[in-house]
Amino acid sequence: MNKARVKSMKKFWLVLSLAMFCLIVGSLWEFSLNDWSADKKIFLFQERLKFEEKRLDEQLRKLDHEAERKKPEWKGKQSVLVGFKGSKLVYWSNERVGSPRLYEILSAGSDFVKINNLYFDVRKHAVGDTVYYALLFIKEDYPYSSNYVKSHFNPSLGENLDDASKVIIREAWEKGGQLVYNRDGRPLFKIESQVERGDVVPTYFLLIPYIMFLLLLFYAYEISLDRARSFRMQLFHVFGFFFLIVLLRSLMVDYKVPQVLYSLPIFTTSQIGGRLIVSVGDLFVTMFCLAHYFFITFNKLKIKYDEPRLVRYKYIFLVGFVIGVFFYTNLLHFSINALIESTQVSLNIARLINVDFSSIVAFITLIIAGMGFIVLINSSVRYFQNLFSISQAFLGVTGVLVFCAALCYFFNFSLSPLECLFPLSLYLLFILGVYLMKQDAQKSIFMIALVVVCIYIIFLAKSSEIHREQGVRASFANEIIKERDPIFEHKLLEVNDEIKQSQKADSLVKVGDVDLLSAYISSELLDMTGFYYTCKAIICDPRDSILLTPISEKYGCDEYYDKLIDSLGTRIGYTSFFYIKDFDGVVEYLGRFSFSTPRGGSCVYIRFESKNRHEGIGYAQILSREIGVEKEVRYPYSYAKYKNGILVDSKGDFSYPRNLERFGKIEHARIMNKDGFSHMVIPVENDGVCIVSLGDDVFALYYLNLLYAIFVSGILTSYGMFFRFDGGWGSFRQTSLTLRIKKNIITLIGALFLIMTIMSIIVNAESFERRHSSKVIELSRYITDELEHNDCVDAAKCPQILKKLKDMSEVLWVDINIYNWDGVLVATSRPVIFEKGFDGALLNPKAFEQIVKKEQINFVQDEKIVELTYMAVYMPLVLENGERYVLSIPYFTRGEELNKDILLIVIIAVNIAMIVMVLAFILSSIVAERITKPLQVVNEKLRQMRVGGKNEKIVYHERDEIGMLVKEYNEMVDKLEANVKKLAKSERESAWREMARQIAHEIKNPLTPMKLNLQFMQRTLQKGDMEEVRQRFKDISAVLIEQIDHMASIASAFSDFAKLQEANNEWFDLSELVNGCAKLFHENVDVMECDIEPNVSVYGDRDQVNRVIVNLLKNAEQSIPEGREGHVLVRLKTVLGKIILLVKDNGCGIPESIRDRISEPNFTTKSGGTGLGLAMSYKIIEAMGGSITFESVENEGTTFYVVLKQSN
Repeated sequence: MNKARVKSMKKFWLVLSLAMFCLIVGSLWEFSLNDWSADKKIFLFQERLKFEEKRLDEQLRKLDHEAERKKPEWKGKQSVLVGFKGSKLVYWSNERVGSPRLYEILSAGSDFVKINNLYFDVRKHAVGDTVYYALLFIKEDYPYSSNYVKSHFNPSLGENLDDASKVIIREAWEKGGQLVYNRDGRPLFKIESQVERGDVVPTYFLLIPYIMFLLLLFYAYEISLDRARSFRMQLFHVFGFFFLIVLLRSLMVDYKVPQVLYSLPIFTTSQIGGRLIVSVGDLFVTMFCLAHYFFITFNKLKIKYDEPRLVRYKYIFLVGFVIGVFFYTNLLHFSINALIESTQVSLNIARLINVDFSSIVAFITLIIAGMGFIVLINSSVRYFQNLFSISQAFLGVTGVLVFCAALCYFFNFSLSPLECLFPLSLYLLFILGVYLMKQDAQKSIFMIALVVVCIYIIFLAKSSEIHREQGVRASFANEIIKERDPIFEHKLLEVNDEIKQSQKADSLVKVGDVDLLSAYISSELLDMTGFYYTCKAIICDPRDSILLTPISEKYGCDEYYDKLIDSLGTRIGYTSFFYIKDFDGVVEYLGRFSFSTPRGGSCVYIRFESKNRHEGIGYAQILSREIGVEKEVRYPYSYAKYKNGILVDSKGDFSYPRNLERFGKIEHARIMNKDGFSHMVIPVENDGVCIVSLGDDVFALYYLNLLYAIFVSGILTSYGMFFRFDGGWGSFRQTSLTLRIKKNIITLIGALFLIMTIMSIIVNAESFERRHSSKVIELSRYITDELEHNDCVDAAKCPQILKKLKDMSEVLWVDINIYNWDGVLVATSRPVIFEKGFDGALLNPKAFEQIVKKEQINFVQDEKIVELTYMAVYMPLVLENGERYVLSIPYFTRGEELNKDILLIVIIAVNIAMIVMVLAFILSSIVAERITKPLQVVNEKLRQMRVGGKNEKIVYHERDEIGMLVKEYNEMVDKLEANVKKLAKSERESAWREMARQIAHEIKNPLTPMKLNLQFMQRTLQKGDMEEVRQRFKDISAVLIEQIDHMASIASAFSDFAKLQEANNEWFDLSELVNGCAKLFHENVDVMECDIEPNVSVYGDRDQVNRVIVNLLKNAEQSIPEGREGHVLVRLKTVLGKIILLVKDNGCGIPESIRDRISEPNFTTKSGGTGLGLAMSYKIIEAMGGSITFESVENEGTTFYVVLKQSN
């Protein structure tokens, strides 16, 4: 055995040993973290708890100095410090503990308390006459969970949980759970954990040894192929390693190992299909292993083409390869369809919305699968090159794939017969490239194949995603048609027996007080917090009747409601409640209960009808009990419900018509496109129709994903990954000037766009913050002005203030909180938030410091309540009687709007960056090749430079070929500058010639009729008829005067145009000037509409501005064709420090072909014009620092905008 083989074998065993070492380390590490008994977990929990208690005790002992209370330790969420002097609260570090019973709770002496849905471990310390309580946060325990309400556990005490609802805290005397003690040995509480493996946020560092194991395993396989002495031994390694990978993948899928990997969201157990493809993560691992396996195998496999057996069975070799490609194409096709149909991933990366980590992984996975496809075809064609002629390879591949297409026709394959053309086209492409082209040109063939594969993947993905969306839309429509509320129905199941057994309800029925009965059911028996329903109780005696007004029919009370239940009702479980299916846009439930009354038995009907759920954002979202609705519906649907052809309910961006006629006759469910939306129209029983619409923009950018696919595949191929040529790895890892230029261009452009995107987001976010801060401060001032006229704003003293705050909140769409000068909540527009413990009834400590102690006029900061972040504004509120309060406005709109703004910027920036990056990737090779061509050729090309753009000189001091190039370039720059000057001079002379021609033309026009009239006068004189001479003289004089006036006006126009710089600026009333000019044209236009803001002053030349306005009005009048009723709108407004004058007409408009020349001095579309009117107007307004723009639609009209700065 030679030294090289010994060295190779040692390397193989070393790499394999390192791989096994990484696997063992990862397994032991994961086992040590997961194999904890309940006692060990409680022990560790108590040790952490005692450590935190010790830290708090040390901080409490340092409270001899007041400054210690301002340390950051008391600012965090994990602990709160409160101080009392007697029973008066004097200090608090967090407002969440605010409660009317705070002193009572803490002074009771318990070591473990619950305040506002928060559990705390209490540590106590006295400093003089002040008693301080340090409250160590344990866990949140909200009454329910929803999209915006989640319970959290103190992460410093236990496992890192996203939602801690499965950790149950009980009092120490209750049954169940394990007892927890404090550091003083006293029992605190009992804890019971129902946390499963998937609930814990894993330690992702555990993935490192497993990833190293996989990579080292493939490296060991590569070494084994290198050291194999024969082709047969190589085949043994190839098939052996393949079965090893299949075995490992089977063990991973069956036993969900490693656990840290399968705790990732992309490894959820949603079944995609197949044995080794269970989730997005499994698909990624499988495709990565396959692609990497193909790459290493075909790169290292050494085939002896003169082997007799291979020559004898070469056609079997060809058939086997092509059939393998056919099955891999089936796998790729199946993976795309199954991935989209069985998961919630979105491959529409370009749109970014609904694109999460799983979607990105899925997208990259499909690109890797496509790269493996190219490796398979490219390698097989290179093997065919040494065994077959080009015609044999072409016919052989075509024949096998035609046979495969027949299989697809007769059997249930993922591919259709027509789709077999895809692998055939790639085979033909590579056969032509490998057989007929040189080595360098084959790279272009590879890039073309790459684009073809990306197009195929994106095309299939879009088709599958559109199909999935239609299924989701149908399911969404089905839920809308049902008009049911499962969460509320569950509540009705709970309250059903309570209503039957309630003695108070029985008493209220006997006295017949339906209002009190309704209030009792909705507020006491049934907690309606977060449910948007009206509750109405109806007591029906046998003698009661109901008159239906529209049809004038009279029914017995019981008869009417029983008929409603029998015809439209569906019983909810075994309760007395029924869901009423009426398809009227309202969710309705009706309960039927029997009670005894002095007059006999009575039926009580309890009716719940849904009301408008949109009560704003923020607090209303916290109170809402909706769970997962936003996550289930991934598309921005609009919907409408029609009954008897009339719209009864709608929601979303699409504006639905009141009548259904616009959608035509509806006999069966169908999809139609109208007004930029796709509408799924579904007929519903009882003359109902449900329409669910989706904007066309959702899939508008889908084919832009091709650029992302090309970019990702380009990154994978940048260093020779997943493809090879006969030169192997080395030919792609040589560092050349061309490659360096290419990499530098791509890196520079990528870094530039990344920086620009980040800066855009930062600038936009800061601007948004400032804008909304100003907005909410103004809103707070308005509320302060409204409230300061009240004599009382304390709800304990004047309960009517609550109604006023609620009314203001509904109008302004913000919540309002009022605190007294001691920082205690005294009134709010949403009391239930504080009653249910979602927030504390104390003023934020920072706001208390700034407003009360430092007496600032306002204070703005970001705060958080449960899962919502918002902007809070604080402002002092001083009543007319001198009482001082603090007004607080939680402004929730900011977060959602900011996210939308940032997302829009990101979408635009990322897509533009991707387009530029792909172009840079494609063109960088061309650019690099052009730069690195022989310098003599480059020098010759630079000699051909022409005028275009600004050319700067290059400073280069070396005397080499590049110096010669630079010298020629600099000389060319000088020549270009000289030519530019000559060109500018020529253009000026041309402009003067054109002006002179225009003047001559304008003067010559009136001279001709003047000459003709004078000649005619001469002939009249020769006749001698004096009467005719006098009449002719009179006529000719009028003509001559008119033409002379016209020549004078021409001279004046050109003179004025030349003297535009001589402005006589002054302050004048623009509103008065515009109004006066408009009156001049009242008689010339059928309808003259004026909307002029008064007292708008401007600094400029009044006469020149008058000329601009008159010119615009005159053009508007003259643009209206004969036979059309003329409408001219003149509007003057000031907006954001700018004066905007608008002149709009309904004339014939300006043709597209001449819009760019409209401001040229000698350009006119009228037979009698000089073409100077608009040119003068443009110059006048530009001299004043303004601008003139216009919008025009042919045959509809033109709108001119004059924008001036509003000077002080």
